[in-house]
Amino acid sequence: MNMIWIFDSWFWWLSVLNEFRKNLGEYDYIYFWDSENIPYWDKDLEEIKELTIRWVNFLFDKWAKIVILACNTATSNIRVLQQEIFPDRKILWVTIPAAEKIAELWLKKVWVLATNSTVKSHLYKERVQRLDERIIVQEIGSPKLVPLIESWNHQTDEFKEILKWYLYMFDKDIEYLVLWCTHYSLVSEEFRKLLSTDIGIIDPSYESSMKFRQYLEKHSDIEKWLSKNWNLEIFTSWDHDEFMRIWGEFLRDRSPV
Repeated sequence: MNMIWIFDSWFWWLSVLNEFRKNLGEYDYIYFWDSENIPYWDKDLEEIKELTIRWVNFLFDKWAKIVILACNTATSNIRVLQQEIFPDRKILWVTIPAAEKIAELWLKKVWVLATNSTVKSHLYKERVQRLDERIIVQEIGSPKLVPLIESWNHQTDEFKEILKWYLYMFDKDIEYLVLWCTHYSLVSEEFRKLLSTDIGIIDPSYESSMKFRQYLEKHSDIEKWLSKNWNLEIFTSWDHDEFMRIWGEFLRDRSPV
């Protein structure tokens, strides 16, 4: 089958898979989770680059025709992947859709909350300002949030206090907050509770699914080639039993994908 392949570095990036299956559910997907090397967010950029190249190459060797990088941290190496390593392959990423959404809304100033690795790459800021150099992008690294989310402690007082502290670091004249770690998409309600009602939220997971639908509408040759049986296959680089245990925890805590 000609399936859509989604590459993730940690199963919390299921937010992307959820949105794709919600909005383009008729297509067939292969979801690959590099569980052996979790987490990516605390690694240096060179190690992230090596891991991303290794696994994207693995997916193409396994007959992938389209690979979607669902991990924002991994997309810090997108230029190398697209221009140097796989110039003749189709690699899509979640940075562009959210950046385009900011430009479409004619925003003047936005917050970007992300992992330290993503902030250090400045990839998102560069992409936004390439579309409109007048937009001010304020980036804040938030390393303390992800471990709490991964351990299911995102509804605790500790999480709320840490989140308040990060949000307090931003300027007050912000129009939108970009959840630039897809961990955050899954707990967006916690963000909404602490934000002023006049501040919007941009979710790259949702925007990616919408832009990919538009992409397929413009590329009918690719759309016709993709199989449509509502199927999902999941692969992991880790121990299968451990994967299923964590997967079960996820399904108990969230709506199933």
